[in-house]
Parts: sequence; structure tokens; C-alpha cells
Amino acid sequence: MDGISARDGNLKLAESYLQLATDAAPDDLRTAEELVAVLLAERQGDKSQKLAQQWLAQFPQSYFLLEQVGKPDLHHLANDASRVLNVASEYMRLGMYSQALEVLSREYPAAVADESEPGQLPPSKHPLVAYYRGYCRDKLGQSGVADFSMASKLSTDYVFPSRAYDLQVLKAALNANAQDASAHYLLGTLYFSKGVTNEALAEWDHARKLNPRVPVLHASLGRAFLHEKNDPQQALSVFQEGLQTDPHNLALYTGVDQALSILRRPPQERVAAFERYPDLANMPTSLVYELILNLSEAGEFKKAEALFHNRFFQREEGGTNVRQVWLEVQIQHALSLAKQSQCSEAIKIVDHLGQPVPDLAFTNDGLEPFLQSARFSYLVGTVYKTCTVPDKALSSFKQAAEKSNFGDAVWAWKASQQIPGSDPGSATGKLRDTLERVKKSGETDSRPGLWLYNAGMLDAATGNTEDADREFREVFLSADTLMTYHLTRLAMADHER
Repeated sequence: MDGISARDGNLKLAESYLQLATDAAPDDLRTAEELVAVLLAERQGDKSQKLAQQWLAQFPQSYFLLEQVGKPDLHHLANDASRVLNVASEYMRLGMYSQALEVLSREYPAAVADESEPGQLPPSKHPLVAYYRGYCRDKLGQSGVADFSMASKLSTDYVFPSRAYDLQVLKAALNANAQDASAHYLLGTLYFSKGVTNEALAEWDHARKLNPRVPVLHASLGRAFLHEKNDPQQALSVFQEGLQTDPHNLALYTGVDQALSILRRPPQERVAAFERYPDLANMPTSLVYELILNLSEAGEFKKAEALFHNRFFQREEGGTNVRQVWLEVQIQHALSLAKQSQCSEAIKIVDHLGQPVPDLAFTNDGLEPFLQSARFSYLVGTVYKTCTVPDKALSSFKQAAEKSNFGDAVWAWKASQQIPGSDPGSATGKLRDTLERVKKSGETDSRPGLWLYNAGMLDAATGNTEDADREFREVFLSADTLMTYHLTRLAMADHER
């Protein structure tokens, strides 16, 4: 009520409401800030300044109160345009558009790099600051067209509308110019953040038609089609279009990878998408891993191996390890050779898996934990069995069958079936017990994609086909960790056979 009264010009009534509010919530900074502003607007300067100083003693970094006492913190406001917008929004809520315009129009000093968030736009280059400026001018009976026009030309990178006034401001900008692609994009982003998906898609699609070069537009639209509308084909079309205008955007490559994987398209299509990256020599580690693994799935093992050389692989806590990817390429190559009856080469690979490789420093250590997994032991055993090396095959299968972790369960079960004298019924019963226990307890891994992959493997092994298909699909809607996309694609292909 205080804001409505102030906007209606009834400052005395606004003051009374604010005074009642401060009495009811004596520690509420926002109410105190607005009371200070209303008192000053009523020409009760001494009372306003006294109250402002009292609250500044308790909240010395209140940007709004510092404005009220004529000491704006230009340094900190310059470091984060959202602070400028917050101060302006508070004035606007009270109908004090001239004060808001002053905050929005001020020339701020240059931001300090290590005191700003990465990618943060300065107030002079932030489109919402300009859109707000135009809105305030309109409210004051002036023309906001020049400000709206300036805003439409500014980058929308790292701009995420969320304030109460953003909706009104962006709609005002579109009333002034319905062809403003940036305003449509930002309005769509605001709608999406509030869960209003259809309206968001409509605004983003409008922006796409007006200016397909709006940064992040295709990534946002494609993700909405993929995650909210369950339409991977439409998502793929949008992501691929985005690669033409925003080729350095990693989210587009991830989106293409996800959509193609869900659609079960051949690996060559994913390889072709990754190879469109403009700087392959400096491709981000996460994309390199997926390119390597997709090349492996396509049978292009030499090309995949070449990508390990002369490259730095960034480590991520809990993420995929370069050693894991290297070993995966080697075992898939060995399996492929064994199937083609090229057994001498296949056995040579598996016999030397743990040995260092010249020029690949990461192979000097850290391989053993991956080699000891149930899955890897089972796959090594499969190569030996295919190539008729029964003793080594049996040893590998026994090693795999001894594992009992959730992620090892299916591979231990598969291995047990290769051991003479084992009880298939007992092993299958253990598998079902593991699946029932995990689902009943609601256990999940901190990496949901990995948990979904393991659950899908258990469901597929125990005949729960529909659950397995759903879980495998959901893997691609989660983050890719520990090669889950690659492993899931292999599982889906195996599940189809």
C-alpha cells in the first residue's frame, strides 16, 4: 500500500503506512529506506537525514541510503549493474522516476576486474539499465525512444531479468518498438525463469526471426524444447542453426550432442557437429572428450587417439578423467579388432593397457583404478574370450564378478555368467535385490546422470525395459560426468540388440 500511495502522489498516506510497517518490523531495512525517501520527498529533510544516518550506522553498505544522503557509492555500483537497477527499482516503486533516472543516467567509473563477477556488464553497457532509463523517461512525460534504441543494440550476454519491474519495462520497450529482438529475448528469459514456458518460447522464437544473432538465444530456445517440451528434433534444429551464428557457444555443442543421442542418430553426425568448433586445437576439455568418444563409437580409433597428443586436459572435481577416456578408446579399439578376428592386435592392446605411452604423461600413473572396475575387467575378459585365450578371459571375468558396488552390479552379473559352475539364478536375484533396494531407499549419486545410467543398466538387465529406456533418455538431460553420455549410448545400442 505504501508504494501505491507514493506512486499516486499521496506521500502523507505512504508515510503513515511506512511508519506502521517500521513499528511492526523495526529491523526491516527496505521499509526504512522507503520511509527515508518519502520523508525527503515531503521536504522533511532533517527528519529524513537523521533517520538515514541512524540506519546507515547499522547498514553502512545500503546503496539506497547512501543515495539519500548524497554520497552514492559509485565504486561498488560500477562493479555490478544489478546494484544500480536495484536502487532504481526502489525509487520506481515509490513513483520517484526522476530520482531513478538520475541513478540510471549517471556516468560511473570503470569497474574493477577482480571486484566484478565474470562476464558482468558495466552499467553503461547493460541493456536493462538503458531499458529502465527509457521507461523512466516515458513515466516523466519524456521520450524514451533513444534509450530503448540504445538498449536494443547492447549485448545480452549474462543478462538475466528477474525483478518485478522487468516485465513492465520490457513490455514498454516493445510497445515503443515491436521489432526489438533483444527485448523479446529478455522478456522470454524472464518468462522462462518464472516457469511460463509457452510465453517464453513465443518471445524467443520472435527474437530468433528478428535477429538470429542474439547471443545465447538458440541455446536457451533449444534447451527449452529439449527439457520442457520433450522435442529433441526441434531442439536439434535450433541448436544446429545456432552453430552458424554463435559457433563458440559450448552449450550449443552440448545440446546437439544431447539431442542426437536421444534421437539415437549415428555417431558420425555428432562427430561432424563437434568438428565445426572454430578452434579445434584449443577446444574445451569437455568437448574434446565427447569428440574422442564419438570418434571411438564411429570406429575412427586412430583419429580419436591423435586428439590426446599435444593438448592440455583440464581437471574437474568429480568430472571425467583423461585416463578414463584414454582407456575407453583402447578397450573399444580392442573389442572392435577382436570382432574382426584381428586378434593379435586386439590382445596386444589389452596386454599393454596399464603401460605408459610416450608423449602422454597422464599414462604414467593413475590408470589402475579404472582398470580394476568391474566393467573394464569384463570387457577385457570379452576380448580374451573372443580371441580364444580362455585362462586370461576367466581370470578377468572372476575379477569382475567379485565387485559389489552399485555401479559394478550389472558387470559383475554379466561376468558371473561367463564363469563355469556359477548359479545364474542366484546372480540375477542379487541384481534384482540391488535394484529394489536402491529404488526403495531413494539413493542417488551426487551426479544424477551417473545414477540414472546405473539404474538403467539394472533395469535393462532385469527386464524392466520401459524404466530402462526412460532412465537412459534422462541421462542426456543431466550433466555429462564420467563418460555417462558415451556409456549410455553403448548401453542403448546393446539394449536394442
